[in-house]
Amino acid sequence: MRNVFKQNLAKRVVHWLLLVVIMLYIITGLGITEYRVVEFLTFGLLAKPLAFKIHDSLIIPFIVLLGLHIYQQTRKASRP
Repeated sequence: MRNVFKQNLAKRVVHWLLLVVIMLYIITGLGITEYRVVEFLTFGLLAKPLAFKIHDSLIIPFIVLLGLHIYQQTRKASRP
């Protein structure tokens, strides 16, 4: 019972973190391509150089979380 709770908690954490990373990836990508609009909407907080730095550093967390997400789903599917 406790093991199932930990697995469900781990799934939820991975899903939410993956969602946050994907949203940041999209927003920073827009901050690179449409930097004038994003800079205006964020009141100058997300300038093009900062958006590029964040976007560039998100690739490793994205790959790790995507791998964990796929592992969790295939592990669930392989159970009888």
